[in-house]
Amino acid sequence: MKKLILTSLLSFACMGFLFAGDCEDKDYANFNKSTPEIVLTLNNLQLLKYFDKNGNTRFTIKNLDGTILSENISRSELRIDFPEIENKFES
Repeated sequence: MKKLILTSLLSFACMGFLFAGDCEDKDYANFNKSTPEIVLTLNNLQLLKYFDKNGNTRFTIKNLDGTILSENISRSELRIDFPEIENKFES
């Protein structure tokens, strides 16, 4: 009986180490959104596109001097708030 308990305890410990894996090698703090890329520059505005942690496409609009006008908006919000940028982005 003691061998069975010790064997099961040892096997559970080994499975725990297997499932834990290489957690210390990953940087989970930077997984929330991707690096933004400049998709469109129109007049004095830049349209930046990135993906959030759920894989949804999000947009940021900022001036050329770096002032952010709108951040973390969806495609439908872009269409409503900035129709001229959205029209250029489609074409």
